[in-house]
Amino acid sequence: MSKSEIAILGLLAECPMHGYQIHQQIKEREMDYWAKIKLPSIYSTLTRLVEQGLITPCKEKVGNTPERTVYALTPAGREQLGEQVQAFLREDDPAAAGLFGLGVAFICGAPREKVLEALQLRRQNLEKHLQTLAQEAVAYKDKIPFNWYMLIEQAQKHMQFDLDWLAQLIDTVKKVERWTPEWQCPECAVDVAVALPTEVE
Repeated sequence: MSKSEIAILGLLAECPMHGYQIHQQIKEREMDYWAKIKLPSIYSTLTRLVEQGLITPCKEKVGNTPERTVYALTPAGREQLGEQVQAFLREDDPAAAGLFGLGVAFICGAPREKVLEALQLRRQNLEKHLQTLAQEAVAYKDKIPFNWYMLIEQAQKHMQFDLDWLAQLIDTVKKVERWTPEWQCPECAVDVAVALPTEVE
């Protein structure tokens, strides 16, 4: 699926929205910048998701305002979102950083235990990459120009930072009490007293 499709599924998991609301949410969260979501493609993407049965449209009229179409996630859409979130969280290619960001942005769209599995796999892969970089640093020390060696050191430090942050994310995922995307939307927030049953960890 495209990043635009996942972004829309993720936003609709928070609460039903019409097209302009989706556009505004993407702008406010700057997803057009860090996730490279193309704003002009939003409406064509909505049409495509409806045709795929992942979202459903419903006409809505409030007061004297023109009728508008509000979109909501279908069960198939929730399942697809969960699968893509897991795939994006496992993605450790630096060139695909935007995909990982989308996975984190909509992390509650996948089951907690599946998220933890994906994050643990990502951590294992990053640890292997870091070990390889450490071996290269030893092998190339004093054998390549200083500036090239410092690039290896920079990569090591960045990867270690990513691993430290990832450990914090995993710890937070384990501890957070409510695991549902809906609470993130103030308009659709449900009272804590009627929250979903606590998961068994």
